[in-house]
Amino acid sequence: MRKRYKRHRRIGRMIASLAVAALFAAAPGVATATAAPAPAPTAADKNLKVTVFGSSIASARNADGRLALFGTNSGDGVFHRVQNSIGGSWSSWSQFDGALRAVAAETNADGRVELFGVTGAGTIFHRWQTSPVGAWSGWEQIGGLLTSIAAARNADGRIELFGTNSNGNVFHCRQTSIGGPLSDWALFDGGLTQVAAETNADGRIELFGVNSGGAIYHRWQTSPGGAWSNWEQIEGSLTSIAAARNGDGRLEIFGTNSGDAIYHRSQNAVGSSSWSPWVQFDGGLSQVAAETNADGRIQLFGVNSIGYVYQRSQTSIGGPWSNWEQMDGLLRP
Repeated sequence: MRKRYKRHRRIGRMIASLAVAALFAAAPGVATATAAPAPAPTAADKNLKVTVFGSSIASARNADGRLALFGTNSGDGVFHRVQNSIGGSWSSWSQFDGALRAVAAETNADGRVELFGVTGAGTIFHRWQTSPVGAWSGWEQIGGLLTSIAAARNADGRIELFGTNSNGNVFHCRQTSIGGPLSDWALFDGGLTQVAAETNADGRIELFGVNSGGAIYHRWQTSPGGAWSNWEQIEGSLTSIAAARNGDGRLEIFGTNSGDAIYHRSQNAVGSSSWSPWVQFDGGLSQVAAETNADGRIQLFGVNSIGYVYQRSQTSIGGPWSNWEQMDGLLRP
């Protein structure tokens, strides 16, 4: 698995330098800000070489209904773009300052999108729109070390953050008030390498993840903002995972396996623990992200093994899917 990632990174770097060097140049390092309380790295964390990271692509919906897309390239440059109209075409990529390896995004209760990410060293940062659909704050560091990251919004409006570290430990924290600072990290049992999260129609967050062997697990809040169920295994094998909620309220999960095949499945009923069988999409991707359009149709994004970026969307709520459409630019495979 490590050899595959290294080979893809070498290919991505060569193509990036030839095709879109001006757009996807490596960004300067993120400036350090005040750290929030978080799990301290262990001796094992410090000595381990980080090789498996979370997704290089993420999406969230702006207050005006337009999707925003975020991504990192093979030089850890951080980029973003937005739909020009709801469900429509896209603006050009715009580069943020800073350097990140993996990203996640979620929308605050007041409509301000917040971006989270981890660097190649595992340090954690976030920034946010200072007003809905407005300008962006500077980067602020969050304490601790992670290699993958995900976010979802609780029923009361507070964002909850999830992540895994280089040992496969799984952590979560949440805003202490709507749009406010983050709590201390809390450790979940179990071990994962990538995570994704989405909120059920009744307000209960559901967390999904894959471990180093490709096994898939999920757990959920037993009440909105409350305690968590035990881990439950989902059949199949994946190396990346994403989640979104259909307009009819049913969660849908997406993932890729070690052969870059793409799969998806959905809840059989709103909030159900029963899921449809896995269905394979055409094409091949190594990273995926998903978000729901203002009209309830899920839009799926992905990066293939060379770094090309693709998108497709449901043609109706919970319905069939459009063909893949390539987007410009290159992101980290």
